[in-house]
Amino acid sequence: MRVFRSNMAVIVLWAIIIAVFIEMFPATSRAHDRQQHFVIGNNGPASDITLDHFLTRLTTSREISIPADVINIPETEFETIYNRPGPGYTDQPVWYRAPFIVESRFDSPGTNAFIELGAAYLNDILLTVLSRETGKVLWEDRVGDRVPNDPGAPANLKYISLWPELAPGHYWLVIRVVTNSAHVLEAKLQTQETFIAETGSQSYRNGSYLGVLLVVFALYMTFGVFSRDASVSWYAIYILGLFLLNLGTTGYAQLLFKDVSLYANDLITGTGTAISIGSSVAMWAHIIRLDKHNPFLFRVMMGLAGLMILGALTSTSDLYIYYAKLFFIPHTFLLFILLGYLIATGYRENNTLMYWFFLLALGFPTLSACIHLLMLIGSLPINSLTSNIYKASSTIHLVMVAIAMGVRVYRLAHKRIHAYQSNQRASQLAGEQRTFITMLSHEFRTPLAIIQRSSEILGLHMRDEDESVHNRLTTIRRNAGQLSALVDAFLTKETLDSATFTTSREQVAIDQFLTDLIARRSIEVQEQNVSLINADFAIVNIDRILLERAIINIIENARKYAPGAPVWIACNRSANGYVYIRIVDEGPGIAPDELGKVQNAFYRGRESSVTQGVGLGLHITNRIIEAHKGSMSLSVGEHGGTTVLLKLPYNLQATAGKTNEIQFGLSGKLPLIPSDKRR
Repeated sequence: MRVFRSNMAVIVLWAIIIAVFIEMFPATSRAHDRQQHFVIGNNGPASDITLDHFLTRLTTSREISIPADVINIPETEFETIYNRPGPGYTDQPVWYRAPFIVESRFDSPGTNAFIELGAAYLNDILLTVLSRETGKVLWEDRVGDRVPNDPGAPANLKYISLWPELAPGHYWLVIRVVTNSAHVLEAKLQTQETFIAETGSQSYRNGSYLGVLLVVFALYMTFGVFSRDASVSWYAIYILGLFLLNLGTTGYAQLLFKDVSLYANDLITGTGTAISIGSSVAMWAHIIRLDKHNPFLFRVMMGLAGLMILGALTSTSDLYIYYAKLFFIPHTFLLFILLGYLIATGYRENNTLMYWFFLLALGFPTLSACIHLLMLIGSLPINSLTSNIYKASSTIHLVMVAIAMGVRVYRLAHKRIHAYQSNQRASQLAGEQRTFITMLSHEFRTPLAIIQRSSEILGLHMRDEDESVHNRLTTIRRNAGQLSALVDAFLTKETLDSATFTTSREQVAIDQFLTDLIARRSIEVQEQNVSLINADFAIVNIDRILLERAIINIIENARKYAPGAPVWIACNRSANGYVYIRIVDEGPGIAPDELGKVQNAFYRGRESSVTQGVGLGLHITNRIIEAHKGSMSLSVGEHGGTTVLLKLPYNLQATAGKTNEIQFGLSGKLPLIPSDKRR
């Protein structure tokens, strides 16, 4: 049953699409199929007249120097403009003409009439009224977004000219349009009352729509940035493109910025178009998660989106014509493919509610955008449907996506609460685990200490026993020591990872500290050759026990992985406020691909099978050095050998004072120099 409903949904959708296309492709009509002329009074019409029903169009490359040449061209070379495809994008002038009659019986004394022209992005519109008997020009005017404003002309979102007063007779209205945008001409003769009423209503509707777009852009861009959702961010950019596009097409751009630059309207309209078509491709690429399914195709689509957006650079020149011809048709086909993908996905997932929601929120606006683009490039007729469907569908789209985003915000908030609760539980479990390990480690220490001490006492009382007995006692002591060191490592890690971890620091001379440490190490582990080859004097603020553990871990690591290889240590003081402790072994070194991993907890290298340990030594050392506001780095020599570099801050003032005391017998502390007198 669910499959049947889905099939019916697809059938209904395509029936609607076919009906729309039948409406957009009426039977072919020529000039003689329409009403031949319109009739007005000497001051204009008694009521509004839509001139699209009377105008015929001529698109030609022939040289036409004066409007009178147009009225001498045969009627067969013209075509009607009502409900017919336009010339699209062309750098050729497009001429329009319509015959009309002035009769005294339609006079309205004391009133004015206006001719309203659009679209608002047309560059140069030449209006001419000629006598049909003589061919003489009786009235002429020029408007357009690249024509300077006439100081006496009324302000309007579209182009307005005051209709002339004419004597009874037969006339021609001739219009020439030059533009680098789509040739979509709308013309209307209006009475004074209609002009005043429509000016206010148009301004209110268009201004409200632009305000909604601007608010929606700000909301979605903010949400996209904070949620780090690329599809939402690209959708916000798409809304910005719609805002700029509507700012130009509604006439607000030329009304507000024309005095600043005659190219302002072209720049705003062209930029809005480029951003809207480019961002829609990028948005779709993220919505269908193409980066996960086909990374190469995703990069191609994102590159295409970038090129489309860069088309904004052509918006003020005739190059915009070629940009539109190059990208609009591929963009239309791409949107149809993506719409088909959306339909197939919804059908495959068998979720009727979600299917219809996406068709309304994304499918219908996508189809509308394709229809509008095809109308602009001259593939579909210009009528009220193709001219207004994009804006109407965008309104539905904004409402539907607002609902979807509201649901998404709710779900994200719910997921965030759930994630917070999960993190709290995980932190609690981790804390309990650390407490358990600490308690267990402490419990291990006591019996281990007893085992080690007992083995030592047995060794003293059993001096006369066979060598095999002493070997067993040595094995017991060695394994108990290794297990004790393992417990110490775990305890140290848990201490360093604890949120309450603090260091107990004191001022220590680093050269003496290293000398004492190496001396003790040489006594405890006589089979390893560790030497201090250089140590500069410096006073460091350290936790003695922790820093000793850090250095011993490095030395012990060298003993495990480079047995028998000598280890040398050097300490140099730098003027930048740090001491650098180098610990170098002459073993085989660490593999280059493991250098970035050996500091991770529990990581053991590929040679770990022949050594004992759990992979905590270097990790603990790094955490200790970081706790002292220092850093640790590892490197391998050209011929092997590992160098561990520890960088620790030292006390500049204490070091300088102690140095002067030793060398010159001065007091331990030097007077502080004010910061403004230092060099």
